[in-house]
Amino acid sequence: MLHSILTAALVALVCAAQPPADEKSQRTPAQQKIASALLYEIYRAKGEAERKGVPPADTGVRIDDHRRALVDVRAAVTPALHRTIRRLGGVILSSSAPHKSTIARIPLLKLETLAADPRVRFIEPAAEATTVRQPERGE
Repeated sequence: MLHSILTAALVALVCAAQPPADEKSQRTPAQQKIASALLYEIYRAKGEAERKGVPPADTGVRIDDHRRALVDVRAAVTPALHRTIRRLGGVILSSSAPHKSTIARIPLLKLETLAADPRVRFIEPAAEATTVRQPERGE
């Protein structure tokens, strides 16, 4: 009897330590259109990270003081899309119709709402420009 109690306790302990089975397979259709790094930040903001098995590593997602993420929204660039982004509290920084890309700062917890829009194909962290300083002559 002691053996079965110890076995049951060990099984319960192991199961509690493992993250939920394949978090990706449990994503909603809207969540499937959001890059994992952004979703991990959303889960953290909602207090769901541990339950969802989010790794503790830095995602590299840039979030400003207003809890807006710098994102690249992949969708046809239209006035309606821009209105939707602004309605959700986003700020559009640039857009490219040929590339079907809008770079914006959007409240982290509004990304799922935006992704649910059928016009949106994907939302990912936006690449940020970097500059390289060229050494001056004589340096």
